[in-house]
Amino acid sequence: MGYTAETVEELLGFYEKHASEVGFSIRKGNTRFKVGTRIVLEKTYVCSAAGVTSNEKNKKKKVQTVVPVVPKKERKPRQVSITRTQCRACLRVKMNSEGRYEVVNHVIMHNHDLTRSQWHYLHRSERQITEEKREAIETMQKSAGGEENLGHSKKDHLNYCTRLKMKQIEGGDAQAVTDIMYLEVEGDPNFFFRFRLDEKGKLRSLFWRDSMMMEDYGIFGDIVVFDTTYRTNRYNLICAPIVGINNHWNNCMFGCAFIGDEKIESFVWLLQTFKKSMGGKSPISIFTDQDAAMNNAINQVFPDSRHRLCVWHLHQNAITRFGALKRDPTFKKTFNYCLYKCVTVVEFQTNWRSMLQQYELIGEEWFTNVYDLREKWCPALSKDFFSAGILSSQPSESTNHAIGFRENRTTSLTDFYRLFKGTLQRWRSTEKHAEFSCSKSVPSSALPLSGLLKHASEVYTLSLFRDFEEEFGYSIATTAKLIWKQENIEFYAVSMMKNLGLHRE
Repeated sequence: MGYTAETVEELLGFYEKHASEVGFSIRKGNTRFKVGTRIVLEKTYVCSAAGVTSNEKNKKKKVQTVVPVVPKKERKPRQVSITRTQCRACLRVKMNSEGRYEVVNHVIMHNHDLTRSQWHYLHRSERQITEEKREAIETMQKSAGGEENLGHSKKDHLNYCTRLKMKQIEGGDAQAVTDIMYLEVEGDPNFFFRFRLDEKGKLRSLFWRDSMMMEDYGIFGDIVVFDTTYRTNRYNLICAPIVGINNHWNNCMFGCAFIGDEKIESFVWLLQTFKKSMGGKSPISIFTDQDAAMNNAINQVFPDSRHRLCVWHLHQNAITRFGALKRDPTFKKTFNYCLYKCVTVVEFQTNWRSMLQQYELIGEEWFTNVYDLREKWCPALSKDFFSAGILSSQPSESTNHAIGFRENRTTSLTDFYRLFKGTLQRWRSTEKHAEFSCSKSVPSSALPLSGLLKHASEVYTLSLFRDFEEEFGYSIATTAKLIWKQENIEFYAVSMMKNLGLHRE
């Protein structure tokens, strides 16, 4: 009381800040002008819950009206929620004898619950598109923080964006995808997306995931396959699906992104955004291609995760360096054995050295570099952490092929998102069918279904049981023979009985 200011707007600004802090929305009340002018003598601002609705007024007046006959095909009137509670909270200002505006009445008590802090931005009185907000929208710098940081709703944001001639990728494609993302949020409140623009206003990075991806990541997110080997030729944006494996040994999507380059800063933004979208959870293992920038980004964002290289990419890169060895039928088999099948460290070291000597590869730079990174891809050196048995990027590889994205010069961002949604729907349909099959059937086995095997049939899905059954069969088909004994050390030779039909090549 007694607070003065030069203008009514200045006092309104203070009241708006108060309303924002406390948790209510305000609207204009009565205004009294100086006779014959537009000079305000007195102004009242009220809580948006003040008064009653027009329907309530009509009820009080008890006016008898004739109810018209409504045609059958006419739509029913929309039901409007009652938002007025006759709240008396208000601020009344009046021009004093000095020509300044003075607060003469301030009622602070409300007769309704105040708004939670995370919903304050939804108040109508806080949703004006101010000049500062216009700048924020145009640069889109604050969009990464969500609408609660911008201080207005998605609808307000979209309405302004339709008026703004945004600098974008040709044909409105980037804007169209952004609009699609906002519409996704309308249908899925837990839908998450972030994007960045470059200095020219063109789309630089985009990441998104829906609520089911977050749920899947919470269950199956120990293993992540992150592949950036494909890009949209139309805009030269790199496609980066983030994929996992579910309990049916099928692909499940954790998120997808486009990035404009393969610099450390871009990968850090993407991984940080992905991590934030998943509540800060880090995977146990991350499979990627052989990229130094990505390795640095993973060390920054997921320092406690195990970074592994995709053997599939190593194999593809190696083929380009085989030269005349491509025509050697034995080299590919030898190289693949080193990549995939060595069980012990000694076995790997022996076979690798033998391969280098036999094919005169000693000193070859690429093979030397690959060997230096052996702890990131060699199965024999990767037994100390969970990796779900994945030895390649095949899950992500099939992602790109399934979407139909590779080498398509006409695929736009909106085209890709449509294809992406179709792929996602097929994957989830496959999962539903697998879940149904597991609930309606029990596995059969060539081995007696008892003991440990019976227990496995009860707790594993059908596909994982088949893998367990195979390993179980190998374990009972082996024989161990004592070779020699030295003090407390015993050496055994373990071999597999070929006549059981379980011998691996």
